[in-house]
Amino acid sequence: MLASASALAFALATPAPAVAERRVVARTDEGRRVVLTLRRRTVVRVRVELRRYRCDVFGDIGPLHVDERVRARIGADGRFRIAAGEPAQRLALHGRLDRGRRHAGGRLKVRGTIATGQRCASALVRFR
Repeated sequence: MLASASALAFALATPAPAVAERRVVARTDEGRRVVLTLRRRTVVRVRVELRRYRCDVFGDIGPLHVDERVRARIGADGRFRIAAGEPAQRLALHGRLDRGRRHAGGRLKVRGTIATGQRCASALVRFR
């Protein structure tokens, strides 16, 4: 019985193996990067760089960097949708992965406000 209790204690103390994450990198039409971090059939993080981010009065205040932890399920056809971020910087992204999950494509847009309350938005940007 002692050996069984010892084995059970070891099994409980040993952490479960980590699930491997994989990154998929795409380029926007602006030449900037979109990095998607995948875990199983889910996008768990998205990092985006945008060259242009226009505000009502101040004009273009880009470049803009967005880094959001998300939980976007990937469908059987490879499609996924992301809506993340606080109201001051909200990312909307619709994408699709190829069958091998090595390449991604889609479109994204960021909307929000700056400290003065002025509205800002990027153009609809495609990536592949």
